[in-house]
Amino acid sequence: MVRLFCLFIISIFLLQGVYAQEDNRTIPNMLRRPDRGEAPRLPMDLVIGTLGQGDAPIGAFNFARSLLIALTEGNNEVRIVAESRSIITGNNLEEISGIRTRNYRIGGGRIENDGSVSFLIRFIGLEESITGEIFLRRNEDSPETWFLDDLILEERRLLRDINDSYRFDFTPYERFF
Repeated sequence: MVRLFCLFIISIFLLQGVYAQEDNRTIPNMLRRPDRGEAPRLPMDLVIGTLGQGDAPIGAFNFARSLLIALTEGNNEVRIVAESRSIITGNNLEEISGIRTRNYRIGGGRIENDGSVSFLIRFIGLEESITGEIFLRRNEDSPETWFLDDLILEERRLLRDINDSYRFDFTPYERFF
């Protein structure tokens, strides 16, 4: 009889906890997905900010992505890199390959006052990363094509230094928990 009573009490507490979580503690679907017309919530990089196309035209974004893929893979002889040799110096190529680049990130593009398009970029290696910015221009003869106008790279930084310098502030999310 005592066992039956204890089992009954425990089941009441368990059922209350389940219903309370379903009703009050989960994040509603409205907050998880963007509504119609609302901009999608893109992931962010701690160094360069929001990732993705941003305000840049899709052609510029695709060109930038193709260039960064080639540089990350060390394919310095592919057409997109070979055509940009006047901008991408041997020193830049050495820096990118020197950190043993495994991945890249491309921040949201923006249209500059002079008509060029810029993207913040980051090459990520095993222990180091290099942040920079690329500037693209539209080809006057063929407006659908783009070319590299400038590449600016900062000095290498250790990943652990970057991670230690950015602290997370979760206070905007406290209301959900």
